[in-house]
Amino acid sequence: MKGLGRILFRFTAAAIGVGIFLLLLNLFVLIYFILSSAEIQPTSTNYIEQIAGGIARQPDGSCSISAEAQTLLDENFVWAMLLDDAGTVVWQDRMPETLPRAYSAGDVSSFSRWYLEDYPVHTWSDADGLLVLASTPGSEWKYNIVMPTAQLALLFRLMPLVLTINLLAALLLALFLGWRMYRSASPIVSGIAALASGEAVELSEKGVLGQLATGLNRTSSHLLRQQALLNRRDRTRTEWIAGISHDIRTPLSLVQGNAAQLESDTRLPEEARQRAERIRLQSQRISRLISDLNLTSKLAYAMQPLNFQPFSPAKMLRDAAAEWLNGLDDTQLSLAVDIPPACNALVAQGDEHLLRRAVENLLRNCSAHNGAAVQVRLCLTADQTVWRIIVADNGTGLPPDVLARLQHGNREALPTHGLGLTLVQQIVQAHGGSTLFSNTTPGLQVTLVLPMQPPCSSK
Repeated sequence: MKGLGRILFRFTAAAIGVGIFLLLLNLFVLIYFILSSAEIQPTSTNYIEQIAGGIARQPDGSCSISAEAQTLLDENFVWAMLLDDAGTVVWQDRMPETLPRAYSAGDVSSFSRWYLEDYPVHTWSDADGLLVLASTPGSEWKYNIVMPTAQLALLFRLMPLVLTINLLAALLLALFLGWRMYRSASPIVSGIAALASGEAVELSEKGVLGQLATGLNRTSSHLLRQQALLNRRDRTRTEWIAGISHDIRTPLSLVQGNAAQLESDTRLPEEARQRAERIRLQSQRISRLISDLNLTSKLAYAMQPLNFQPFSPAKMLRDAAAEWLNGLDDTQLSLAVDIPPACNALVAQGDEHLLRRAVENLLRNCSAHNGAAVQVRLCLTADQTVWRIIVADNGTGLPPDVLARLQHGNREALPTHGLGLTLVQQIVQAHGGSTLFSNTTPGLQVTLVLPMQPPCSSK
């Protein structure tokens, strides 16, 4: 929920920021509009003064207008009239017939400020009389607003309070909207967490985020169905492997026993006894493959319990090397064990039985897939964080496709070739380590990198 709280904070801050920005923007636009509009009046007054200056009273009582004044009058006003001191029209230009030709002092006082028969008018007084210029009806808004000075001063004093109230209202509105978003998003976040842990998700599909909740519900249903199919497939495969292994062990034991009896029967010819020996050795190899297959299946699905205990890697390697050498029939194979004195005191945490199984598989691979004169080197190194087991030989190495699969292949699928090497990978991975395979010139080198402290210290 910490991430959701951060989202709520950012949403609220953004809403407040947007509100302040819009408030300042509107205030700026209002001030700019007022200032821009205020410039119109001096320009209009300038036109009126120029027109009035272009109209002159003649001695006979008539009026004349200059060409420049007439042009300004035609461009800016729809009609004009000139009143004498008695309120009588002494000159007019395009004045409507419906308007009176004489006005009282009250009429002049009224229309000089606002309108004359819906015409917005402007006036100018000089020695020739009162000039009245009319604009198009509806083109101007002319009303006086009277406000006492005390109220105007109070307005300026209250303006900071009004702005503060507006900011508080924006904050409360943002918090309210954020809280609603929080309430809508909280089940979504919980659903995502449940989805990540493989649990069923059933969210309400109403509200602002209802469409997202619908998608999560469908995703959860799909993943659960898919997981059920995978579990059933894995269980079927594991049970099949265990059943086949069990069914094979009984006849295989009979084959091994009979082959051993024939091998030790001195009454048989030497060639027959050698054939019996090969049958026994191959049946033992099949037995080891069955054991590797079972263990690989269990490690792949975390069904093999790991017994993490302190042990000596140096002693474990020496025991594995001695057992491997004792089981060899070809005296041309050689093994060099390189354990520095500092590593004799090394104590590691792990499942010693499984790690020894991994080393035995590597040694057996050296003898099974190379010529008779292969030389094998078994090394142990360590530093502050990891310890390493290195098994190298000068044989033929691995085929490129097998090497590529071991380096970059799918670790979850059971291999069709190289089962013993895949088992080595799985054992090391169960200890939180890594396995490095590389073909040398000539031969193969396998490095097991194991942490000083494995992922878990008990079963």
